[in-house]
Amino acid sequence: MALGILAGRYAQDSETGTASWDGLRAAGFAAYACLWLSVCTGIAVHLRFRPGPMAITWLLEGHRITSSLGLSFLAGHLVGLLVDPTISFNVVDIAVGLTSSYRPWQMALGAAAFWSLVTVLASTAFSRRLPYSAWRNVHYLSFPAYGLALVHGLTAGTDASSNLAMSLYASTGAVVAALLVVRVLGRGWAEASAGSAIPTP
Repeated sequence: MALGILAGRYAQDSETGTASWDGLRAAGFAAYACLWLSVCTGIAVHLRFRPGPMAITWLLEGHRITSSLGLSFLAGHLVGLLVDPTISFNVVDIAVGLTSSYRPWQMALGAAAFWSLVTVLASTAFSRRLPYSAWRNVHYLSFPAYGLALVHGLTAGTDASSNLAMSLYASTGAVVAALLVVRVLGRGWAEASAGSAIPTP
């Protein structure tokens, strides 16, 4: 993805070309969609949801794949920001956000989402060396990472005001909010069910 955006940048006309700008925007939307799918499938795994006859392992693999793809598209998005001439970003601007001359707070939200996602995936890569409780606590960063990415897209993206982008953000955000409610309430239902199954003396 990053190589494709780089190729588009250096193949385009230096003054009128928009290939790298279009590529980084597309990569940003793709990264957001993958992160959304990862969060949704992660909650579904927690709830032991089985999509039809599929085993839950398929859902778990989907969760892992969408997480990795999200980071891959995000890498393309960041490379595009560095090389595209539309707005001049440097590495510090990308890593921190607040130093950017373009919407620094909004860029900082995107940087925080990036580092949260990297931390979650790194903890998963080393999960066999970590206590389960530590891995689980780090994994909870997935939720703020998604929320930060959503707000970043709404406030920093140049396409955020379009009807298509607003529909995407509204619908995906509503789904995650609904799943979070089910996740929280579902834990209570499960505990109540387990408690009712214990015979009283």
